[in-house]
Amino acid sequence: MVPLHSSKEYLFQLYATNSGEARRLWRKHIKESWGNKCAYCESEDRLTIDHIVPQSRGGEDTTKNVVCCCHLCNQSKGHTPWEEWYSSREFFSMERLEKIKNWIKPDPPINLFSYYPRRNNAS
Repeated sequence: MVPLHSSKEYLFQLYATNSGEARRLWRKHIKESWGNKCAYCESEDRLTIDHIVPQSRGGEDTTKNVVCCCHLCNQSKGHTPWEEWYSSREFFSMERLEKIKNWIKPDPPINLFSYYPRRNNAS
């Protein structure tokens, strides 16, 4: 299952019956989407969720702003901008950098109304 946009959607879509369960499911699906490995160093120890743009700097609590992260990377990164922090690490990988950039890329807009040209039968 692809993680929903936020933990609130788990409640809205009735995957969960309370906010705690919804948050747990959302976090679980984020970790599963990253193969239960840290997005930065690929460690499998003490996994947490890291906000790419920290909430203290206006980052939202949404799927596009969080990645699976080990405790050590999360603590090391702190409030530093993620690209600046990640590019200075010894475990830096262009492949993982691109994967993170693709993850945080906004979804394309959905056209809810498709208008098709109408045939003019009068002629």
